[in-house]
Amino acid sequence: MNAVSGRVGGTLRYLLIATQWSFLAGAALLVAGGVALVARWPNALWPLHGAALGLVMGAAAVAVDERCALVVDVSPRPLWWRTAVRSVGPTILILVWAAVHWVLRAPLPDHLEVLILQGVVAAGLGFGLATAARAAGHSEPGAVLAATAVPLVAGAALARPFETDLPLFPVWPHEDWGRAALIWAVLGTAAALVAGRALWRDARQRRAVGDAHLRDR
Repeated sequence: MNAVSGRVGGTLRYLLIATQWSFLAGAALLVAGGVALVARWPNALWPLHGAALGLVMGAAAVAVDERCALVVDVSPRPLWWRTAVRSVGPTILILVWAAVHWVLRAPLPDHLEVLILQGVVAAGLGFGLATAARAAGHSEPGAVLAATAVPLVAGAALARPFETDLPLFPVWPHEDWGRAALIWAVLGTAAALVAGRALWRDARQRRAVGDAHLRDR
């Protein structure tokens, strides 16, 4: 019982220390405010929905950043464990995204499942790509990814290039929302595979180093 409580306590301590709570709260408020503005004036401010998506992606990526990587990366806790704990931040963003869309669904396009899927995948893309970069040895890849994701996604939502064949940001009822859902699902699956492969390789390398130390003894 003491061992279990100790592990739970250690997990909670790491969660409280590692998560940038003020940044997470600010991002969640901006996302909720952006979606609320879009719901109030959907025709005029729909590109702001893309900016909110970019913010979700960027904030999820920042959740991976490790300011004390030189110390933490050689600690007994593996990267997969630290990543699992840090996923609480992106999960909160997803819950905020889904809740705001559900509450304000009336004036939004009648495809709530696609809109929520966009937020889930955006968070997964940011978190997954940043996790892969952490596994490659970068200490704070999320900040760089966030600085790129927000203007890139916002610009793509405004310009909507190749919208006929690749409807990433559909707006109108006649657009192919089914294809949009498929594209976002594929992107989410790809992000999960990239992150999973990076964590597996890190765990395998850590196990190999541990086995080498045992043989030396």
